[in-house]
Amino acid sequence: MITILQMIKIRKLVESDIEFAKSLTDSEGWGNSIEDWNRLLRISIPLLAFEGENSLGVTTAFDYGDLGMIGNVVVSSNSRGNGVGRLLLKEAMKVLESCKSVRVHSKMDVVSFYKNLGFIAEGMSTIFRLDADMKSFQPFVIDSDENIVPAEGYWDEIIAMDMRQFGGDRSKLLKEFNDYLPQCSYVALGEDGSVKGFIMAKGEESWYEVGPWIVEPGCKNWQGLLQSAVQAIPKNCNIEIFVPAPNFRVTSLLDSMGYNAQSYCMSMYYGESWPDEGNICARGGGDKG
Repeated sequence: MITILQMIKIRKLVESDIEFAKSLTDSEGWGNSIEDWNRLLRISIPLLAFEGENSLGVTTAFDYGDLGMIGNVVVSSNSRGNGVGRLLLKEAMKVLESCKSVRVHSKMDVVSFYKNLGFIAEGMSTIFRLDADMKSFQPFVIDSDENIVPAEGYWDEIIAMDMRQFGGDRSKLLKEFNDYLPQCSYVALGEDGSVKGFIMAKGEESWYEVGPWIVEPGCKNWQGLLQSAVQAIPKNCNIEIFVPAPNFRVTSLLDSMGYNAQSYCMSMYYGESWPDEGNICARGGGDKG
């Protein structure tokens, strides 16, 4: 094992590695597209494990200041069991050492891998999926959506709200989503005109992911945010929503609308604990792990 590990190196993932990285996330069924990986090159610190001319695995680290996130930890099937994943994660932790808290959303079958490296489990989250043939049958019943408006013009308020909920500056991530799919970005306004919630989405072709979707106390018609974003997504597309464990009102809403619980993951952290996720209806982002 020691000899094998000494031969494995870690470097920053570059554009020519994208096809390999996509093949790994495809093998996990995560739906990362070429556009997703190009985005990750711009907003994260992507890492590649290699031995000689052979690529072995990838991961992405996100530095949001006080908050760090690690995602897309995948090792090729014929390279597993040799400590590649452990090396990738340790290197990601090294580049995020200035962060007060580092987060990962682990697949259930590898929770022990992160636990052995010092991560603490705190709750299971659910990935919901709406199949394309069900999209037109969503039973939205909303009195009025007059307070749901396009996000344009409310950028400062969106960034401030996201920072309150996630504890880090994710403005680059949010701008990437908004610039790519502005038609899916909406805010919910209070009676005084202040922003009480927002929603975004990413995706292309036949697969889209809704999120982040955040609503604060007193947000009127928070369901209308989802309705507006989903209606802007083309027909005949599958939709996924990554819902944190505490948000039972969202899971109940999605159940009633034909979304199915597709898979589960464990939210884990290293360092300081995580802020309350009660206002986070859907995470979204590039931090699958």
